[in-house]
Amino acid sequence: DAPAVRLPARLHGTPHPPPGKRSIRVRFEPAGIEVDAQPGEAIMDITDANPAADVPYSCRAATCGTCRVEVVEGGDALSTADEIELEVLDIFGDSPDKVRLCCQTKLVGGSDMRVTLKVCDD
Repeated sequence: DAPAVRLPARLHGTPHPPPGKRSIRVRFEPAGIEVDAQPGEAIMDITDANPAADVPYSCRAATCGTCRVEVVEGGDALSTADEIELEVLDIFGDSPDKVRLCCQTKLVGGSDMRVTLKVCDD
């Protein structure tokens, strides 16, 4: 067996995508951090691996709303909000096409290959 080959890391430790897979560039504001990620990755996992994104968490289970982010661009590349996330967003008066919970959102790909998320400051 040939030894495993490690590909060089991209910005902030996110690996190169496997051949044939397109990565999604995710930008976190106001930190200004950009990370290349793959469809299927959870936003919470991306921010855990890249703490400079500076997304706050508390419950990590869609009960507090601490990790709310405004979707500035690329909403089509995000998973659909489920009932639990919708209930929390409703408490804050947020619409899922404008605001999401990082603890509940995954990248799904689609036509948008760039996502910008801005941490809500309220």
